[in-house]
Amino acid sequence: MTTDIRDLAYKLRQGQLIALADETGWSVVADPVNDSAVEKLLTLQAFIPAGLQPTVLIHSADQLGMYVAKLPEIAYDLVDFTEIPLTVIFEQGKNLSTVLWRSVETITGAAGQPTGEVAVRRLLNPDLQRLISSFGRGVLSIPLEALSLPPAAEALIAERMGSLPGMPKRSRIMRLAVNGEINFIRK
Repeated sequence: MTTDIRDLAYKLRQGQLIALADETGWSVVADPVNDSAVEKLLTLQAFIPAGLQPTVLIHSADQLGMYVAKLPEIAYDLVDFTEIPLTVIFEQGKNLSTVLWRSVETITGAAGQPTGEVAVRRLLNPDLQRLISSFGRGVLSIPLEALSLPPAAEALIAERMGSLPGMPKRSRIMRLAVNGEINFIRK
C-alpha cells in the first residue's frame, strides 16, 4: 500500500521519522521543531558521511527565512536556481529544536564554541517538494548518501518515499557568509 503525501506529512507532525530517497540517495527526516523526533533522528549521526551534518531540506528558497537569521541577497538565487544537489551552510540558524542546538557535533566549532550554523538544501525532486510543501515547513534530515538504509535507520522509520537513482550524486557543499562570501567545502 502506498502512503499519500498528506499521510506522510501527518506522520511527520506526529513525531515519526520518514526515509526519503532522492538524487543523493537516502536521508532520514523528522519535524525540525519536535524535540523527541529530533532526538531520535540524531541517534543516526554516526552514519553521516564525512563532511556532512544534519541538514534542513526545503522545497523552495522562500523557506530560507524560516531557518536562517541573516541571509545575504545572493542566497535566494543560489538555492532557487541550482540544478544540482547543493547544501549551503549559513552562519545563523533559527527555528530548530533545542535538541539540535545542544548537539555538540552540530553546533561547536574547532575551539568548542557554539557556531549556530545551519545547513540547508533545496530538494530537486517534485514529489518530495510536494511533501515539504504539504508539511508546511522544511524537515531536518540526516543525509546518508547511500543506496541502502542502515539497520538502525530501518528500525526508526515509519515510511519511505521517493525513488533512488542508479548512481547517487553527492551534494556540493558551500559555506555562505552573511556578507555574501562563498567558500566551497565539497565540489
